[in-house]
Amino acid sequence: MSYAKYALTAVGVLGLLGAATAARATTLADLISSGTPVTSGGVVYSNFSETGKLAASSIVVNFTSNGVQFTGNWNTLMPGNNNAVIGYNVAVNPAVGGTLTSSGLFFAGQVIVHNASATVAESLTDTKTGKPYNMNVYYDGPGGLTDNLSANVNFNPAVTSLKIIKTIDVAASFGAFASLNFVENNFTGGGTGAPPPPVIPEPMGLALLPLALAALGLRKKLGS
Repeated sequence: MSYAKYALTAVGVLGLLGAATAARATTLADLISSGTPVTSGGVVYSNFSETGKLAASSIVVNFTSNGVQFTGNWNTLMPGNNNAVIGYNVAVNPAVGGTLTSSGLFFAGQVIVHNASATVAESLTDTKTGKPYNMNVYYDGPGGLTDNLSANVNFNPAVTSLKIIKTIDVAASFGAFASLNFVENNFTGGGTGAPPPPVIPEPMGLALLPLALAALGLRKKLGS
């Protein structure tokens, strides 16, 4: 794929990102500092934490009817934006009852130029039994390893609460570029119902396109 097509891909993705409206948006830093649980879609989210290079204040969190979305600007062009490790708990709302039977993970807004990749690895642990589950999504552009933009896991047996650790990372070799700006979890059960098609919020990182173009310019300069 040509550099121009990469840039056009970024434009198309950002157009989709800007087409929908987010629900109950706040920053990850606010969630961490307040420590107040958030109830949404029949489940309760709590105990948020974050480590890594991208500041929690630069990550927007949206709660929807069936999940939680994280929007940031993880990229290899700007130092300090390369990764984040986000932790949080999910539990069935006692007022609703029931169990969580499955979870899905996906990402969007990824731009890859040459030898680079965007990865999200997630561990989900049943807090009652300690049983672990894992999901991974990965993208390195045309060629290379098999791209996987979404993943799902079924809980057997069904669970009432989970501890989730999500590692978001972008990496690139010299002269390459990687960027990612949207990650979502959705949950089935606990009053959430079956997951509808994903609703993607307007991103905080509309700088993706200029970053991609800057990366292309850097590559051109290095190759001259």
